Amino acid sequence: MNAAKTAGRSNLWRDGAVTDEHIAESLDCEVDTIHDIVEAWAGRSLTTTSADPSARRHGPHGCVKLAIAHALVTVCGLAVQDAAAVTAGCWQVTASLLKVLDFAPKPERPGLATVKAAGDDIAVDPFMLFVPHATEAIPVAAIDEYLDIADGRRVYWRRARRDPYLFASELHRLYTLNRRQATPEVQAEYLELLGRLREPADHICEWMGSVSFGRFRSAPDRFAERAPAMLQSPVWGSSEPIYAASYAMKASVNVSLAARSMKRRILGLEVTDPFSRSVARERSKL
Repeated sequence: MNAAKTAGRSNLWRDGAVTDEHIAESLDCEVDTIHDIVEAWAGRSLTTTSADPSARRHGPHGCVKLAIAHALVTVCGLAVQDAAAVTAGCWQVTASLLKVLDFAPKPERPGLATVKAAGDDIAVDPFMLFVPHATEAIPVAAIDEYLDIADGRRVYWRRARRDPYLFASELHRLYTLNRRQATPEVQAEYLELLGRLREPADHICEWMGSVSFGRFRSAPDRFAERAPAMLQSPVWGSSEPIYAASYAMKASVNVSLAARSMKRRILGLEVTDPFSRSVARERSKL
């Protein structure tokens, strides 16, 4: 795709002008599936609704919700109505993903807009998820988030204990600092932080609620103030609720990967599969 067309596709995402057809193309599914998910939200979505689906437009929030819902259907086997209910009820997941997907660094001083030096544009994408050569088909252990579906109904949100946004902010800071004063100390710190991207993450797991027959019931929070640990586990300091391991079967989807792959396609970028590329190279040698 040429640069002008890619820039136009970028504007679609930024301006909230992504159509149902764009979403269906990016997720490689029938547009009727997108219609069904949006209609199941029944006015709870932040996307622009319209009586005419062809006139409907989605912003980043709606696009990410659709990517998650589609992954829940195709990977976890949820019914479309249940997948829509989960994405509508788990708004915290979408909000967390967007902090990295549409990363915006905090200003150096409160009340001031962030000033970028010439050539610093790439720093707004600190993990380089949306550069043409990115291989985002590979999970990024340090920042990826997951939705786990136990027994087809209990929904858990699993994510790195270290906030991915704070990780991105630190990477952005070191990248910018390295461009301005490339000292050995700064370079070493920057490379050390980059190395953590592939390290296994220490995950925390939160029970979000249960879904059935197109209805999502949020997990009770009546103990939030008096005994917050009871929300997660009877064992103090446990990083995963004991009941999260009590299931007959569980399906898991990397919602970070689903969201960034969808965004890359909307932007007109390829979703690079490093394994397919390796096979292609080997075949070219024959």
